[in-house]
Amino acid sequence: MTTTRRHLLKLAACATAATSTLRASAQSSYPADIGQIRIVIPFAAGGASDVIGRLLADGFKRRWNVPAGLEHVPGGGATVGIGRVANGSTDGSQLLILSLPYVTSQFLMPQLPYDPERDIVPLVQLTRQPNLLCTRTGLPVASVREFIVHAQANPGRLSYASAGNGTPSHLAAELFQKMTGTRLVHVPYAGSAPAQNDLVGQHVDVMFENAASIVAQARSGAVKALGITSPGRYGLAPEFVPVSDTVPGYASGGWFGLAVKAGTPGDIQATLAAAALDILKEPGTVERLSALLSEPVGTGKEPFAVFLTEERRRWGPLIAEMKLRVDGK
Repeated sequence: MTTTRRHLLKLAACATAATSTLRASAQSSYPADIGQIRIVIPFAAGGASDVIGRLLADGFKRRWNVPAGLEHVPGGGATVGIGRVANGSTDGSQLLILSLPYVTSQFLMPQLPYDPERDIVPLVQLTRQPNLLCTRTGLPVASVREFIVHAQANPGRLSYASAGNGTPSHLAAELFQKMTGTRLVHVPYAGSAPAQNDLVGQHVDVMFENAASIVAQARSGAVKALGITSPGRYGLAPEFVPVSDTVPGYASGGWFGLAVKAGTPGDIQATLAAAALDILKEPGTVERLSALLSEPVGTGKEPFAVFLTEERRRWGPLIAEMKLRVDGK
């Protein structure tokens, strides 16, 4: 090998090393150089996911002194918002709040415009929470048993609201119908807030809503809470009777997680995950979540991946058995 060739190879190696060093330096400076952190909420404003997103955004601001805010991208049973991140940035400026539709959409909508397991990287499971079975105040029932009797006597005449196709509130109601032999009419919304508004306004009859989102209305009497969907008495809200007392084996609920687009550098993923886990441990966060009947989970990437696999195994066969399909609108 000539001296000139050796010299050129040495220069090339040095250039490659310098580029790697600069890239590592840029990543290690995260998030100082990215501008604003945007946390994508794939639902309309006003639901429980807002609370989780806001707690994270405020925590990031305190830690890093950078702007952090929420971006609501509703539609398609959360697939529009998930798709926004799946096709978005990999610099850590765009984060995603995950919930059950991340798991169920691939079974409900086979033609997704993204691959949830390939295009999204779940980082941390943030919380879990049961649903509350709530009816409008004008419905003439006062218990889960009375509601079942009333629904069985009026098949196809009672409506139930959900936060969108494939959301926990949708699947919880479908599972309830399957286990009780009732037949309700599904009215999907683009998020929890508009669905709750119509329940309070007497425009729909019932909703299996995330407890974190509707507990204030339930406790104020704006809606009637007939039962909670935890397997037994729920420590954060012992006043609510479990639905399973009337429908043995019935349980449903929701969860939230944090994710980024696949291809986001590993050190940025690690930085975000560590910050999120720290925020979940803060007394103020725990107090805020407990008030909303939401339990902090705080598990990282590996255990969260195991949990998501279990969720797919739980809901996929049920969706197939019930022949549920949605058009993503």
